[in-house]
Amino acid sequence: MAPHMSGLPDTQHLSSLSRMGIATLIRAGEITEIVGRLSSGRTSLLIAALRRTTHAGAAVALVDVDDAFDAAGAARAGVDLTRLLWVRCGRRRDVALRAVDLLARCPGFAVVALDLGELPPRVPLTAAFRLRLAVRRSRIALLVLSSRRIAGASAALAVETSQTGVDWTGPARAATRLTRLRARVSVVRARSAPTPGPRDLEWWCEVA
Repeated sequence: MAPHMSGLPDTQHLSSLSRMGIATLIRAGEITEIVGRLSSGRTSLLIAALRRTTHAGAAVALVDVDDAFDAAGAARAGVDLTRLLWVRCGRRRDVALRAVDLLARCPGFAVVALDLGELPPRVPLTAAFRLRLAVRRSRIALLVLSSRRIAGASAALAVETSQTGVDWTGPARAATRLTRLRARVSVVRARSAPTPGPRDLEWWCEVA
């Protein structure tokens, strides 16, 4: 049977994140940025936030620029897909920005997430400020994922993920089965609180 990544840190490391003040990354009426390279854990933090929100009975929306969202994997990780609106943008970043601008003004969503992938567009300061005003008025929590920051001072919280190690298993000369991914999460901006130190996380590979 093929292994798959669970997409979520274990309970112990979620507790560490809670002490760090970014367990859910969800701040009503604010923008949170999650930045990092591929396989650094940024998507796993998003999945954790979506799981928490949908389990609480709230609706969420995901604007997916590169059509990269793994719905089956998210469901295995505990996200209630019946409470998720998935907006696929076919790699059109202009469409994604317009979609998130519209959704940020719509009542009914607790969280709106924007996944910009590896090639985030440059967002003018005026556009970022308009988004900040929109989510403040609607009380929606806006999560922005990308390889680099784009919201500037309009983000209330920004965290950066970085991969610190990968473990493989198998025969000594053919260790080809992924067992564990280690990552570090650091707060790079926190508008209303002191910036805590980095925390290490682990994602374990499970057998499907």
